[in-house]
Amino acid sequence: MNSNPTIPSLPIQAAASGPAAPAPAPGAAPGAAQGAAPDVAPGRARTEPPAAARTPSLLGRLGRDSAYVLAALPIAIASFAVLVTGLSLAAGLLITVIGIPVAVATLAVASGFASLERSRLVLRGTPLTPVRRRAKVTGRSWLRRMLTLLADRSRWAEVLHGILVLPIAIATWSIVLTWWAGTLGGLTYWFWTRWLPDSAPDSNTTLPELLNLPISDSLFNLLVGLAFAATLVPVVRGCANLQAAWADLLLSGSSRRALEERVEDLTERRVAAASAEAQALRQFERDLHDGPQQRLVRLGMDLSVAERRLDDDPAAARELLGLARMQASEALAELRALSRGIAPPILSDRGLEAALAAVTARTPFATRLDVDLGAGPRPPAAVENAAYYVVSEALTNTTKHAGASSAAVSLRRVRGADSAEVLRVVIDDDGTGGADIAKGHGLAGLSDRVAGLDGTLSIDSPLGGPTRLVAELPC
Repeated sequence: MNSNPTIPSLPIQAAASGPAAPAPAPGAAPGAAQGAAPDVAPGRARTEPPAAARTPSLLGRLGRDSAYVLAALPIAIASFAVLVTGLSLAAGLLITVIGIPVAVATLAVASGFASLERSRLVLRGTPLTPVRRRAKVTGRSWLRRMLTLLADRSRWAEVLHGILVLPIAIATWSIVLTWWAGTLGGLTYWFWTRWLPDSAPDSNTTLPELLNLPISDSLFNLLVGLAFAATLVPVVRGCANLQAAWADLLLSGSSRRALEERVEDLTERRVAAASAEAQALRQFERDLHDGPQQRLVRLGMDLSVAERRLDDDPAAARELLGLARMQASEALAELRALSRGIAPPILSDRGLEAALAAVTARTPFATRLDVDLGAGPRPPAAVENAAYYVVSEALTNTTKHAGASSAAVSLRRVRGADSAEVLRVVIDDDGTGGADIAKGHGLAGLSDRVAGLDGTLSIDSPLGGPTRLVAELPC
């Protein structure tokens, strides 16, 4: 799978991010009284909201916030130690090539700690907006891929969170533990004080005695416990919110920084798509000029000569007409081959499965097709066209360069990493491998075209084969 693209351009349009959630029925009450019939449309099952989306009780919220804060300190200690060690080691080895993979490994560890923090916030009931990563860089040299990862600002934000979360975790952990100890110790002082050793009769060792308060030690501790208990919920909630705010600042996709990165990513995708369009158009013009146009010129010349010889040399004219007929047939065959890259009528009339069945039937090797688009509506036209283009170009490159004896094409409508619906296209072959989507290779234009639809393209093609190409197109 490695040649210049020979299939003309396709229209580019933005793909929808996913189906919108249905709006609540007009006039529906927020809740229903006990025994009242639920306001649900006939024939539709009633669905309960997920556990994380239900509003917890006061004690439930207190328990979640306490668990979130108290579990943060050991995680923060681990992330601080690992990330500081990794960055120090990478900086020390930066003069050598070894420092680059060490830095990339440190970013990967930071992403793991960031994912753990996002999961803890989901359990707390305050999930973060997902961070949109840049498209995965594949097919380039290992050094280029690592430098691309090191240039990702969202990954460095995760490193910053993993390091600076330690002082925040120490402060919130200490405050929450102090409030819980004051609450439980003060309210239960009357119970466990009996096991304390007796003090000397003439010594003022208790706080009420030192302050000359006219109350007993048990009553004083009870009042202290009530004061801690009265402020326990807001204090714990404030500490949890402080720690969650730090995570939201650096790990959430809703910040201004993430929006700027999204704009940069879309700008790069638009430029890549425009470049792919221009390259495909130039290739189509060259193929048209070198193939059918030359044959049609030859056809016109043969017909002109045959017309002049028709009266004085019918036999030669008949031979020229036969050659002209062959030229016309070959020109028609080449035009059909060129038009296969453009969305054929069968694609719009009968759908993607029928169009791809026609494509796989023309391959000179055994090709298995497996299409499962589910029972939902057809994908958008731009997505169908792009999927058709990916399969056509991949099989064309396999035929020309891979020397494969068999191939398999699979299309599935699945949920992507951000839970959005995507059309996943997988093409496998048992050829010689060595395909690359880096700039200067034939599949680079294919990657740019997929990126123009906000999709991703990856390829695994070691020397000696086999080759697997995976494209994901948002539906």
